[in-house]
Amino acid sequence: MASSVESQITDAESAEKMTRLSVLSAVSRLGWAFNMVVLPLFAIAIGQDEAFYGLMVAAAGYVQSAVLFPAGTFSDQAGRGKAILIGTVASGLCLFALPFTSGLWSLGVYALTGIGNGFTSTSVNSLVADYTEKGEERTRSYGVTQAAATLSGTVAPFLGGYILDPVAAPFLDALFIPGVESGLTRFALIFFIMGFIRMLTGFYGVRTERWLKKNCVIQFPDEFEEGAELEYLEDSAANDAKTSLLFGVNSLIMGISSGMVVPYLIPWINKAFTTDPVVLGSVPAVSNLILASGTLFVGFSSERIGKLRLVFLLYLMAPILTLGLVWAPYFLLMVVFYIVRMAVANMARPATHSLFMGEVTSSRRGRSWAVNRIMWTFPRQTGTLLTSFILSAGVFGGIVPFGELFFPIAMSLYPLSVLPMYIAVRRNEQRRKEILALKDNGVT
Repeated sequence: MASSVESQITDAESAEKMTRLSVLSAVSRLGWAFNMVVLPLFAIAIGQDEAFYGLMVAAAGYVQSAVLFPAGTFSDQAGRGKAILIGTVASGLCLFALPFTSGLWSLGVYALTGIGNGFTSTSVNSLVADYTEKGEERTRSYGVTQAAATLSGTVAPFLGGYILDPVAAPFLDALFIPGVESGLTRFALIFFIMGFIRMLTGFYGVRTERWLKKNCVIQFPDEFEEGAELEYLEDSAANDAKTSLLFGVNSLIMGISSGMVVPYLIPWINKAFTTDPVVLGSVPAVSNLILASGTLFVGFSSERIGKLRLVFLLYLMAPILTLGLVWAPYFLLMVVFYIVRMAVANMARPATHSLFMGEVTSSRRGRSWAVNRIMWTFPRQTGTLLTSFILSAGVFGGIVPFGELFFPIAMSLYPLSVLPMYIAVRRNEQRRKEILALKDNGVT
């Protein structure tokens, strides 16, 4: 009877842990999910074009790259909650200021949001890993938390498109905000909502970490027990650095490919099919619904199928679906390709995140994740910047013919990016066997 009650208490704590982590991930994603639709339209509203939008995205990414490692170090030493709070307050203040700017000021203020992103991104993912055990629980946890985040992200593009559409929301024509141009009041409302949600994320992050420290204790396995986690073996900064760099090569390859394509998909659709804002916002919203189901599937099945095998199969589909997207003759067919492409390209995250967190020492997760994110963010913004320069030069005659040619080519790098992850995992497996062999032979 006692064991039954104990089991119920454990199950209840586990459920609450997952709920708190899922809510944190969901609120964090919601604060930025508006960007996909709102930011490119904001650039046009202030008299700029797709190339300027690309500069805004790239500038924020470069700033994020610059702060990722110190942010990860701070997260490891001071705590995940404090890092999340600092990041969300910083980015929230920038978003509050953004509608009062134009031209280069808009570029500069939006670039500063990268500081907040650097602190937040290193800590939310590390917090999930800190309080889950390697293997099925951690992969499942990433699947659930990222599904929750994706579902919350469904609301933002649709709501953003609705607020911006004068036909769908005519009552907002009367909105007046002192200091904001009349043509930008709808954008200001969205940026204020984003800023508020960002700050809310910070305070909830602090509360979540406090609750986890008080209620959740991970039982570490014996140091050299057969089957013990790699992250609980020897405390080796050198090995963590090598592992992070190998996973970082994967991020580098994907980053430059993603940067040339993903930020420009919505502007490409807008130019190719000339849709209303509310329709434009509904496309990524529906895509997120499918993606949420996909992340749950990966989270619950990748341990059985094999993380690396599943990731490779998903990435192999990305260039094929992108080709269908840019050459689809009808809007609805293009939407189908867009939705499926976004799903297969992103639903691998529970597997890749769980895989990485299990291959580095737990005490250095923030810094290790920062290295990985730097090698993703810097190339991604470089890809975005490269596309921006190409579009501004007018070499290909605009974003539509450019996308038809280069989007599928760029996406073909995705399956190649799995190789360095495979090398990192095999290397660590061999290292672990060598350590166990030394122990068996009485060498310490």
